[in-house]
Amino acid sequence: MLLATPRFWYARQPTLLARLLQPLGWLYALGVRWHRRHSRPGRLPVAVLSVGNITLGGTGKTPLVIALARELQRRGFTVAVLLRGYGANSRQPRRVGPTDAAALVGDEALEIQRSLPEVAVWVGRDRLAGGAAAISAGADLLLLDDGLQHWRLARDCDISVLDRRQGLGNRLVFPAGPLREPVDQLGRADLLVLAGAGLAPRPPNWPFEKPCFFLTGWIEPPERLRAVPLLAFCGIGLPDKFFAALRQAGLQLVGTVGFPDHHPYAAADLERLECRADAHGATLVTTLKDWHRLPEGWGGRVVALPLVLDGRVVAEIASAALARLEARRAGTT
Repeated sequence: MLLATPRFWYARQPTLLARLLQPLGWLYALGVRWHRRHSRPGRLPVAVLSVGNITLGGTGKTPLVIALARELQRRGFTVAVLLRGYGANSRQPRRVGPTDAAALVGDEALEIQRSLPEVAVWVGRDRLAGGAAAISAGADLLLLDDGLQHWRLARDCDISVLDRRQGLGNRLVFPAGPLREPVDQLGRADLLVLAGAGLAPRPPNWPFEKPCFFLTGWIEPPERLRAVPLLAFCGIGLPDKFFAALRQAGLQLVGTVGFPDHHPYAAADLERLECRADAHGATLVTTLKDWHRLPEGWGGRVVALPLVLDGRVVAEIASAALARLEARRAGTT
């Protein structure tokens, strides 16, 4: 189901609508807690790191997964990335190829695979089976995308990502707010990453002894785009975050169009966007994730602008995660 992020989720105080939906949030939280308590995670013979979030969408975890996989490969590991694959229906694990369609394996899986062709990317509902397949193919470290609420596969280190500007929103559980779990469950993670620009401090319920990182990202557009008008569009959890990054890069936006997260673009969508862009003499730009969902024949008519993360902080996060693995192996945590 495609949903646009409700604005009341990020109101300073819960609105009347949020309060009316709160009983459904309590039921949702009970369901998550029950599922967690009755799950029996399987363990694999290699280290498993997960990157996830306690909020729904828009935190920037996929760019972090890409950056961490690249950094860990640089350090000598043979990394495989496991993910559910948005829209993918196969329970059996499937290795993502460069020619796969987003409708088959999911846009995030394609973004990761095409950004890191040297890293194996596996999709499937059963990530325990996906991990076993990845190990059989030679992986010695598994990176689980969107794994904080995945109970089927045991992890050695959980990294939780929060958007630094939006934070925890109204601190209520879905559908009353953006939380996937009650806010006290944030402390289950081993590392916290506050991503993006903003002034939000570390959450008060985050254990002081656990590492917290502030990770910034930016867009580095090609020079040819710096002096031309642009029409930006995207279908991500927090579209305004992308538009703000474009403005911060000094680009000239004549308009912005937001679609629901994971929107399956049709040719008619792009024709309307192109017509609007032509009226301003503008170039169409979007996120790398959205670019992979464009209809056939449109890739050359839209420019993808990926997010660049601070490599120094990414390296620090990787070091902290590996230190957590070593501590677990030594039995000190």
